[in-house]
Amino acid sequence: MSYSRVRGSLRPEYLRLKEAMLVFSMGPEKIEALARECGAYYKVDRVVLINYGELRDYIETFREN
Repeated sequence: MSYSRVRGSLRPEYLRLKEAMLVFSMGPEKIEALARECGAYYKVDRVVLINYGELRDYIETFREN
């Protein structure tokens, strides 16, 4: 999946770790830590999936006004 498809109007419900790193502009350790905290981390066999919506909503809670 290319960066433009992930960042465009078509967003899949689950992202692989590398795709999540591109979308959220964070390293793998930080993405995994945040995804585990909010329950958006799934591991199927050896594939790590991140629920895009759950992680996005969780990151929004850190917004400072």
